[in-house]
Amino acid sequence: MTLQFQHLFKTISFVSLTFFSCLLWAEIEIDQEQAIHVPVNELHTSLLSIMKDADTRSFQERYDIMEKVVVKHFNSPLIAKVILSRHWKTLNEQSRTDFIDLFNRLTISTYVDRFDSFSGETFNNLSIEQMKENRFMIKTEFTRTDDEPVSFNYIVQNDGAEWKIISVIANGINDLSLKRTDYSAIIKESGFNALISRLKDKIRNLRPK
Repeated sequence: MTLQFQHLFKTISFVSLTFFSCLLWAEIEIDQEQAIHVPVNELHTSLLSIMKDADTRSFQERYDIMEKVVVKHFNSPLIAKVILSRHWKTLNEQSRTDFIDLFNRLTISTYVDRFDSFSGETFNNLSIEQMKENRFMIKTEFTRTDDEPVSFNYIVQNDGAEWKIISVIANGINDLSLKRTDYSAIIKESGFNALISRLKDKIRNLRPK
């Protein structure tokens, strides 16, 4: 094998290896992006489902549909810890578990109450932005036939096993930050038990009488 041919062979091998490495990396990135979108896509699919079935399914039936999605795709323990901030450390394990369960019930009930009719609405994915190594923001838009669209941005984070939603930002308002401020004020003024009572009242008010 001549030196010229050896050089040509090495060049072709290097180019081929680089090309296939790039293809493999692109496939990995595509697979990762699809995985990151899973919690948001499944949330939107379920919301559209309960909207379309609002006239034929009871509140509880729609609640059951959303419960599966929220429990599976929201990192509720982390959300609860962030919302309660320093107060989280003062709670025992049972109180923490009870609060997470109550917070999930409020989240689910709110979704069922607000997404209670359908007239051609759609959810559209707009973009995805990396915030940290294991944290991304997914920007989406909820289009309505009779009103301006609503932006829904989701912060998703990998908990070590799968991607989960840790914050929802609607038209620029961060629900996590809003609740953190409100809940801290209630605890400071009236105590943790008062917060629990108010959350239970909200859940009762959201359900049909």
